[in-house]
Amino acid sequence: MNTDDLIASLSADLPRIAPGAAARRVALGLGLGALGSAVVMLAWLGPRPDLAQAVATPMFWMKFGYAAITGLILALLLTRLSKPAARLGALAAVAAIPFAIVVAMALMRYAQAPSEAHRAMLMGHSSMLCPWRIVAIGLPLLVGAVWAVRGLAPTRLWAAGMTAGACAGALGAAVYAIACNETSAPFLAIWYTLGMALVAALGAVAGSRLLRWR
Repeated sequence: MNTDDLIASLSADLPRIAPGAAARRVALGLGLGALGSAVVMLAWLGPRPDLAQAVATPMFWMKFGYAAITGLILALLLTRLSKPAARLGALAAVAAIPFAIVVAMALMRYAQAPSEAHRAMLMGHSSMLCPWRIVAIGLPLLVGAVWAVRGLAPTRLWAAGMTAGACAGALGAAVYAIACNETSAPFLAIWYTLGMALVAALGAVAGSRLLRWR
């Protein structure tokens, strides 16, 4: 029996997967993970005291939108990677667009600010805490994402794991934005992105170990 015949034989009795099943499973995993992340954020940090005023400012929505939109794009990419022999395509490049916008905005704001304000713009008052808070808040989302993909059929395990982590980090950062009162675009571009990247690294490790077919 040649290879093609063997593959045909093995796949002949596989049940049909309903259209959209992968997307629904990823959405369920991320939805449950987001609920867990929100519980962690509320129990640990709580929403910022001036949240009602903050939501009326453009920077709050820049911060929340950067993380949330990045997370949603990565969720679409994760759905694609949860299928066999998936190709990243243009969607991988689209995921970088929110970051490019935030970096452009950060550079513009930094260039326009007086030199004595530069350090505060870069470091804020929570730079040493922000990435780790995003990691902690993003962990339930990472668990949900890995659970979702583990029940599907990824073949690019490292890429799927890293995307699961990046998606979890981005959506975790969106949850954290409700507690965070930093308002600087350079801070957002550096420390929020670092937090997302750390969760992406965790996802890459988890993917290589936990997403293998049993």
